Amino acid sequence: MQAEHQLSTQRARAFTLIEILVVIGIIATLVGLLMPGIGMVRKSAAATKSQSNLKQWGVGTIMWSTVNKDRLPWEGLKDANDMSLNLAQKAYWANAIPPMVGELPYSKISDDAYNAQTDVPFAGSSNSIFVDPGATSAEFAPWGSGQPGSGGIQRQFYFNYVPNSQLNNTLLASSGQGQYSPKLAMKVASISRADSTILMLEMRSNPRELPGSDVHFGRDLKRHRADWKRFASRHFDGGHLLFADGHVGWMLNSEATRNVQGSRDPSFAGGDWNTNKLVWDPIGPATDE
Repeated sequence: MQAEHQLSTQRARAFTLIEILVVIGIIATLVGLLMPGIGMVRKSAAATKSQSNLKQWGVGTIMWSTVNKDRLPWEGLKDANDMSLNLAQKAYWANAIPPMVGELPYSKISDDAYNAQTDVPFAGSSNSIFVDPGATSAEFAPWGSGQPGSGGIQRQFYFNYVPNSQLNNTLLASSGQGQYSPKLAMKVASISRADSTILMLEMRSNPRELPGSDVHFGRDLKRHRADWKRFASRHFDGGHLLFADGHVGWMLNSEATRNVQGSRDPSFAGGDWNTNKLVWDPIGPATDE
């Protein structure tokens, strides 16, 4: 009788297969419910970090302009193949701003990577102030130019935060400057709508941030400056913008890429992308180049 009682007790304490399957099902359901929340937390953390990075760029920009007769840093020659010429200039934004916030100028970062024949910091590989933690690199990034070194790696660059390429357009045109000059850049005091005028922006890191049907899908992202045509969409379908008064704001891509006439079409006749919310060129119309 005692042996039978012990066997009965063991059976009562054991889990049946159905009970185990039920427990597994409950755990799987809970994990399924938690995963979207965890993903959202990660996305929010990446967006917050990116916003913080852009604020650092704002602090550095204002500090640099303060000690350089109110001028903003040079945006650089437009063609990415001229990167070596850009990096040779101390006033180039990627060299000028970082030391103001305790970071290395990009010429140093680029030279060190080239000499070691390694990649510069790029999406998914670094906590660099130049890199957005929420970015996913496009194919062939980081971008190279010039002759390759002994390991087959060219001099490289990679930026997720870039200056507004429209900022000096009217200024340069009215001065007769055919090329972008390090000695001629917008002064902070010349910007009347500082709370709406864009100094820097998050640039798309990957074409897939936009749907294939978007009017700006497929734009060349091998760039070191940009405007609405390459504005990010990786943070909740939008991105962050740094304004001339130092604040950073978020905006939907579809809103930031719409002109004052209400169109997103880059070939819209007479379109002006200066709106009541965003100013790309503070002293003239912002038109499609």
